[in-house]
Amino acid sequence: MKKTLLSGSVAALIAVSSAVLAPSAHASAQPTPGELGGTCTVEGQQGQSLKIVGTDFEIEGTATVANYGDTDLPLTQTLKEGKTKEWNVGGSVDFDLLKLFHVSLSSGYKSSQAWEVGQTLGPYPVKPGYTGVLQYGFLNQKFEGTHLSCQGGKWVDAGRPFWGTIPKERHVRVSMRTNESDRSVDGAKPQVTEFAV
Repeated sequence: MKKTLLSGSVAALIAVSSAVLAPSAHASAQPTPGELGGTCTVEGQQGQSLKIVGTDFEIEGTATVANYGDTDLPLTQTLKEGKTKEWNVGGSVDFDLLKLFHVSLSSGYKSSQAWEVGQTLGPYPVKPGYTGVLQYGFLNQKFEGTHLSCQGGKWVDAGRPFWGTIPKERHVRVSMRTNESDRSVDGAKPQVTEFAV
């Protein structure tokens, strides 16, 4: 009787050890990109759709220089505080979502972006008679997706949607407006330049 109890305990211990050591489904599942209603070839295959549904610029800091002189002035910003933006994911995800981004959209996506302390932005020349405004932050993309299943040669919605935001890049926006437009009522629009850093 003791022998049976001992072998049962060893079998249970092996089962628990295997469960702990086995890689999770999230880590091991490889995403298969698809499009709802698109064609597929392997009946029963599981896939995922992914689409970007919006973009916003999350501003972390601003610097301004007004030039009332007769030579160019530099517009710069030295960061005194680090900023990190992590992605935010909701819904049902049981695969490597970052790999799906790389396969479906671009290999440039990361799960986080960061500005470092001491990093200097600029200089951007502000011409006489102009005010320059520098804004820095993160360009975030909102995404939506769902799990798919291959049925009858078509990708169909298998339910279990997911959604969230991902920081696409560190972003800078520089705008220049004439100093006279600050006092006028003609609604002169500033010149704006945007770029990734």
